[in-house]
Amino acid sequence: MIRQGRGVAEWLKNADHPDRLVLRLAAVTGTRITIIGADGLVQGDSLEPFTVGRPVGDAWEVSQARRGAVGKAIRTLRDDEPPQYLVAVPADLNRVVRLAVPLDDVLETRARMRNRLLVGGGFGFVGCLVLSWIFIRALTRPLQAMTQGAEKLARGDYEVPPPIDSGGELGVLARAMNRMTSEVRIRVGELTEQRDLLSVVFGGLVEGVVVIKRDGGVVLVNDAAKPLVGEGAELPARLAPLVTRALAGEQADAELELVGRAVRASARPLGDPGAIVVLYDVTRLRSLEAVRREFLSNAAHELRTPVTSISGYAETLLGGGVDHETSQEFLTTIHRNAQRIAALVADLLVLDTLEGRAERVGTRTPIVLAQVAGDAARTAKGVIPGARIEVDVAAGLAVLGTREGLDHIIQNLVDNAIKYGNDTEVTVRARQIGKRVQLTISDRGPGIPAGHEDRVFERFYRLDAGRSRDQGGSGLGLAIVKSQIESIGGRVWVEHAEPGARFVVELDAA
Repeated sequence: MIRQGRGVAEWLKNADHPDRLVLRLAAVTGTRITIIGADGLVQGDSLEPFTVGRPVGDAWEVSQARRGAVGKAIRTLRDDEPPQYLVAVPADLNRVVRLAVPLDDVLETRARMRNRLLVGGGFGFVGCLVLSWIFIRALTRPLQAMTQGAEKLARGDYEVPPPIDSGGELGVLARAMNRMTSEVRIRVGELTEQRDLLSVVFGGLVEGVVVIKRDGGVVLVNDAAKPLVGEGAELPARLAPLVTRALAGEQADAELELVGRAVRASARPLGDPGAIVVLYDVTRLRSLEAVRREFLSNAAHELRTPVTSISGYAETLLGGGVDHETSQEFLTTIHRNAQRIAALVADLLVLDTLEGRAERVGTRTPIVLAQVAGDAARTAKGVIPGARIEVDVAAGLAVLGTREGLDHIIQNLVDNAIKYGNDTEVTVRARQIGKRVQLTISDRGPGIPAGHEDRVFERFYRLDAGRSRDQGGSGLGLAIVKSQIESIGGRVWVEHAEPGARFVVELDAA
């Protein structure tokens, strides 16, 4: 009846007249079919067509069908008829299809089936007794062989010998058992493969996963969790409150510190097996958040001084009463600070292009290094005529990169060497080492104090903040250089030149 009801529901999707459809389908199914609309009114009834448009009333099976389930009930639909067995299934447009048959028909069918089963079972039992008595001796040997095969199968030995060639049902049973052995071997192999796959996936998860039994013992620990919780049978004490809540059926989350790492722990109940704890190492995320806060603080600090200066001088000029010479001085100061802000914004945009949009950097091509280094030296001397720059780069030495990027890298490093080298000679050299080229820019100035070699490449970092601002530095030059070099497949670091500093740029040789 459920299948018939669903079939009627499928027919109903394409039917325009439910009242006609139920008459035809009732003749096919041999049931009384009623279609109830979303508003609770009868849209079609195979036995009582005159009820169309009337409310169906309080029908429990219909309310169940409206919830998406299959409603079943036994009751009378009219006072003058016997009890009906009712089945209601949901249909489209929130309609319900209900089938009804007299309960006597169902009981009669069930009784008929029961009698047939009893009779068949009785005959089968008698036949088994007779056949067992006749063939007891003939069955002994093959049964023993099958028993031995079953015992080997139970021990996990799937190499069962072929069945003894015997006729009749015993031969069929022996061959079926042999096929079952093959199927079991295949299924065990598949389960073993799935177990191994799950073990690999479990072990390869980036997040740490720990499974705990109901008694608090550790069942499983994947490789990512072992550095955080160890490999012992007990969890760290800081995880105990989360595990206790999870074993009690609650969900628990907390951020805590394990072995010096910031960890986000989430504990979830698993029911009878126990609980599971997932550990997310958020140390890098928290470090990045600290870097972001430091960057925003530094950016605000860098902008505050020129903005305050511009605001103060502008207010003075707007107030009037300032002579022409003083006004020109104020305007010059405003212009200088505006240029400082513009340079800072331009540097930030370059960093954004290099770090957040690497696809815009361009395609690497062979670039002659001597030409770029020579142009940088000439440009620097044009700005500072007294600068002493020595360029020692082989004429045929080329690297993979972009001309614009290499111009910016070498020019920035040369300018920094001149600014902070205390008017000492700046040397630019390059040599090829295997498939890489090392370019060095060195000076003989005060150099960089030990421990600051990596920090000089951070945004807004300065060894001498006051001196850098006086010389027009934004604190972003070396950060841009590092991002530019990494974007073309290179790396950069700083060494102590004794005296002075030596910046080393390593790029792919062309």
